[in-house]
Amino acid sequence: MDFLLLLGVVVAIYGVLLFFDNFFKSCMHYPYEAFLKGTGLSIKFLRLQWHTTALNRSIVKWSTAYPKLLDLNFSLGVYLSVLLMPLASLLIVVSAFHTRSSGKVGSDGAAAGSSAAKNTVSFDLLIPGVNLPLNEIGYYIAALGINSVVHELGHGLAAVLEDVPIKGFGFHVMLIIPMAYTQLDSDQLNALKTWKRLKVLCAGIWHNLLLGAFTYLLFVTTPVMLSAIYRVNESVMVTDIKNNSPLLGARGLEEGDIVTSINSCEVRNEASWYDCLLESLHSQPSYCISPDFVHLNDESVPISHKNDGLIECCNAENKASNCFEYMVDVNEEDVALPQHMCLNIRKVVENSFGYCHQKPICPEGHCFKPIINNFTTILQIRRDRKPDVIYIGHPADLTRTIRISQFVPKTSIFRPGFADHIQLLLKYVTVFALGLSIINVIPCFGFDGQHIVSTLLSNGLVVSRVPQKSKRDVIALCINCIGTLFVFILLTKVFWQMLFKALWP
Repeated sequence: MDFLLLLGVVVAIYGVLLFFDNFFKSCMHYPYEAFLKGTGLSIKFLRLQWHTTALNRSIVKWSTAYPKLLDLNFSLGVYLSVLLMPLASLLIVVSAFHTRSSGKVGSDGAAAGSSAAKNTVSFDLLIPGVNLPLNEIGYYIAALGINSVVHELGHGLAAVLEDVPIKGFGFHVMLIIPMAYTQLDSDQLNALKTWKRLKVLCAGIWHNLLLGAFTYLLFVTTPVMLSAIYRVNESVMVTDIKNNSPLLGARGLEEGDIVTSINSCEVRNEASWYDCLLESLHSQPSYCISPDFVHLNDESVPISHKNDGLIECCNAENKASNCFEYMVDVNEEDVALPQHMCLNIRKVVENSFGYCHQKPICPEGHCFKPIINNFTTILQIRRDRKPDVIYIGHPADLTRTIRISQFVPKTSIFRPGFADHIQLLLKYVTVFALGLSIINVIPCFGFDGQHIVSTLLSNGLVVSRVPQKSKRDVIALCINCIGTLFVFILLTKVFWQMLFKALWP
């Protein structure tokens, strides 16, 4: 319901702006109209618009600086856009009818989907609060705004290069979605030859692809570029802990902690952090313990069975201890140790010689495995210059309530949030760039693909086979109607899922 609440607040703000807009137009008609005309602002139903001609000279200057290079650039954009069109159309068709299997939750807590569903490539519309975190909405708006400006700048540069006048450049915000636009002389654009018109129409798509490639390159090289002020690929830093986190407390994690490993798995970056948590769930840790430690600390009671079928050898009131199983190695000599014993978990972890869950062989001591259910594990979280944190629970508790950063500052001047914000913005700019390229190239009314299809059908090769313009227009109309239909189906499916999640979370 958070996303619906946000939309409600935005609609209310638009209502207030529209009320005052009508009020000033009726009471202060001439000064207010002069203000709107001078600034280029206009307020409409659920839309704010800004239009200017101040950028026309700059766009003309940029387009004439390197004409041959830009001409080659836009020609390459035509080839790639035309190749992308059938691929994007096929992707939309598959995504419109593909339903992801929710899968069954196995004993390890992971969703077990079919292999066919895993191997299917689909296109998902990104909506805040549905498949995007709502608290990152500022990044989405910024990324969409950057992509929209670059897209329209491509159209403008290509148009000036082909001697098509620009009437203006502007921005409009529909609800919370920012979109730039370039107003061209449509008569002169339509008068261009097929190839030149394609260069103008495909320029926006091509610029989005270039932007996505550029920001992705920046995204993957950010750790290297910031290595002078951050330690990267060595550890991660805890940047935020939710108040309901079970790891809060005197012996828990704190903001600013530098985590170096989880159990026997080294944590070097954000990816390895999640890999180590997943490994701890699928591979329960076992410990190498000396026989003397076992004899001194064993608190066993008569063995019983829990409701879940696990063996219990500890007193029910002893919450700090757990039943351990002696993992006998066929190659080692027989020792006088029981098969099950009750040991204090923290003491076991702190006094163990190492882990033996990969192979139940210890260079020193003997291997003991805790008897716990598949939804719980023991996590030994090692911290830099601080005591280890030992947590018994589900690894998802860490992913849900703890936020980490792979950028560890070398000095207290910088915080990890600076690098995280940069990477998050670059990630969303890349994702939106590729998404806008795909959605814009589809033959659908309102998108660049609509005009690209019509222009392609006016090519000499097509004209020689279908000389009647009316037939070519009908073919273009059919293609665009089919593309629009599949886009509508995809939008309907996505918004139905959004509504279903909002009403039945």
